[in-house]
This record gives sequence, structure tokens and C-alpha cells, in this order.
Amino acid sequence: MSGLYAAAVTVCGAAIALALLSHFVTDGGTKRLLCLVMGAFMVCTVVLPLRGALTGLSAELSVYAEESESAATADEAYNREVLRQTKQNLEAALSDLLAQNGYPAEQTEVILALTDENRVIISQINITVSGEVYGERDAIARVTEENFAIAPSVLLGKRETDE
Repeated sequence: MSGLYAAAVTVCGAAIALALLSHFVTDGGTKRLLCLVMGAFMVCTVVLPLRGALTGLSAELSVYAEESESAATADEAYNREVLRQTKQNLEAALSDLLAQNGYPAEQTEVILALTDENRVIISQINITVSGEVYGERDAIARVTEENFAIAPSVLLGKRETDE
């Protein structure tokens, strides 16, 4: 803004100087030439600070855009970390729940889904169990559904081969 202030002061000073000089110059051709030169000077005095101000404004806007992009990136990274931690906690809770009920799981997988900006739901649960408890898959599904409100997929784990 100080550039615009300086330009206004310069234009006012040039106008005063032009008025004073035009009184001292009596020749019509010289007077016109003096007016032309002073007019060009005033136009340049006004245009250059405006151009500088607009360039500065666009540079400032690009800085704000970069800051909002980095904020969005930071928010996305935070959201991914929250989802990852939530997934781990749900998988650990499911493993503990099954172990407490006598159905130890080899692996539990909870798949989360985003429904809108502020909601996360469990879209699928996969439970891998050994052959000893695979016969109890209906009971495993019932316990899981009672506690997580979703029917899981109970899968048979890899069989160990005798060596």
C-alpha cells in the first residue's frame, strides 16, 4: 500500500511542478511538449506502482493457496493415521473377544469404509481360524455379530504340513 501512497504523492508533486513550469514557458510548442512529457511521466508514475501492487497481490494469493494445500495434506495424513489406529484397535479387540470366548483366531482383519466426511463404518470383517475351531464358525460369527453388528467371514487358516 505504501507504493500507492508514494505514487499519489509523486503525481501530486508532478502536477504542481507542471503548473509552475507552464507559467514560465510562453512558447505554445514548448508548452505542449512539456505537457506531453509531464503527462507521460504521470501515467508511468501511476501505472508502475499499480503493476507492482497487483504482482505482489498475486504472489500473496499463491502463498495462501500453498498454505491451504499443506493444511489439507496435513489433515489427510492425520485422518489416515486415525483410520489406521482405529483399524488396529478394532482388530486387537476382536482377537481378544474371540480368545475370551474360546475361539482363538490366527488373524483378524477389519476393513473400514468412509460413508461421508465425518463417519467411518466397519464394512467387512475377516477372521482366519485354525482347523480345531473352524467347526465353531457359526458361534464365532454370532459372537462377532453381537459385538460388532456385522456378520464376519470366517476363513480356515493354512494347514500345517507334517515334516
